[in-house]
Amino acid sequence: MSGSGNESSSALDFKTYSVGTIDIVFAVLYAFVVTVGLIGNSLVIIVVRKNRSMHTTTNFLLVNLAVSDVITLLWCPRTYSFAFYPIHPMGTLGDYICKIFTGNAIISVAIASSILTLTLLATERYHALMKPMQTELRLTRERVKYVICCIWLAAILICLPDFAENQYSVHYGRCLCPFSLELASALRVHVVCTITFLGFVPFTILAYCYFQIIRGLFFKNTVCSRAPSVREDQRTKRRLAKLLISVTAAFYVLYLPYGTFILYISLQDRRKLIFQQEILSVLLRVFELLVASSSCLNPILYAFRSSNYREGFKKLFFRHNAVDTGRSLSMVYRESRGPKLSTVYL
Repeated sequence: MSGSGNESSSALDFKTYSVGTIDIVFAVLYAFVVTVGLIGNSLVIIVVRKNRSMHTTTNFLLVNLAVSDVITLLWCPRTYSFAFYPIHPMGTLGDYICKIFTGNAIISVAIASSILTLTLLATERYHALMKPMQTELRLTRERVKYVICCIWLAAILICLPDFAENQYSVHYGRCLCPFSLELASALRVHVVCTITFLGFVPFTILAYCYFQIIRGLFFKNTVCSRAPSVREDQRTKRRLAKLLISVTAAFYVLYLPYGTFILYISLQDRRKLIFQQEILSVLLRVFELLVASSSCLNPILYAFRSSNYREGFKKLFFRHNAVDTGRSLSMVYRESRGPKLSTVYL
């Protein structure tokens, strides 16, 4: 009896992946999120690029955040993977395609870049508002491009273990990563370290910086409050602080369920995960959809919170409308003069 029990226990495994209705449903939802996100983030990049008055360190970092979101959306595997898995190559080629295309490794780099960018934005605003005299800590326009390069280099280095672990499983019929149900418990140390260094540590820094900024700007009025001539500057800094806080809060609200869930499955016994595979796989897809949704939310926040971005969006749209209207009026004018010219020639 004990021998048969051990055999049944060893035979217990996750089900092999097969395309189902739920894949198509989530693919449609992802397609909507990807479309909205790509349009919105592209507009952010274009607006900053076309308006020289917006060429500031903060806006350059927000553009870097938009680029990270674009990469996250373009490489979102849930949009197309269900259609590609039946013909997915195997072996070494399949592993490379899984690491670069159908897996989550590229998205991990983009997410790491987003987190590092948000952390840098918070620390830069903290030093600018709370320690304005320490100019050596300020981020200038000349330095920001090098800092952005360092952000991406750090993101790639942090995610190298993800690239190493991403692989196509012939047994399960799909790509596996450290954050999948099949591998999370086996790679528990990897998952916990990732969540600690890309979740808990940045969140602690962000919470401290924004707590000090909120206290100084909105409660104690210790920032820019000594001279009446700087009241307008104080209002501008308050608006910027509100924008950055709302962007950061939205990011963590949408990422928190996913991070908590991944931490949960990494700490659970594998057999328990196998028994609950169906419900856990649905929950994982829902939380992954929330992560993707965060990548299309920032342009909406900019439109509501920032007058500069709002005006930039308006100019971008109304400029094209004005050009089309001008062309239409010109055509009407020419048509109205047409009969007179013909009578002259007649």
